[in-house]
Amino acid sequence: MGAIDNVKEVAKLVKKLGNMELYQQILDLQGEIMDLTQANRELRENVQKLEDKLSQVKTMNFNSPFYYTVCDDVPYCPRCWEVDRKAVHYPKPAATNTGPLYTCPECNVKIFHPRRRQV
Repeated sequence: MGAIDNVKEVAKLVKKLGNMELYQQILDLQGEIMDLTQANRELRENVQKLEDKLSQVKTMNFNSPFYYTVCDDVPYCPRCWEVDRKAVHYPKPAATNTGPLYTCPECNVKIFHPRRRQV
């Protein structure tokens, strides 16, 4: 049985005894426990998000002009990563006469990545 369930049981007993002042204090306590439980849940979610972001930071590698992660050959926008710490994949580049042109869907940064000459 959790803390909220315990408080509910105590509140029922106190109500039966007719001590309305104590009953109200227990109801207030129940509300505070519920608020703390919600705050705890939110903090746990925030910790998980930060741990996920830290894990991602460790796997992000710069190979000019883009960032990549292990086992992912789709480039990430360097501006989004370096400024906002957002990992935003570039969509398929637009073909130009001299090579692909990448446009970030988040910040609209354009990067021309010329083809390398075959020697």
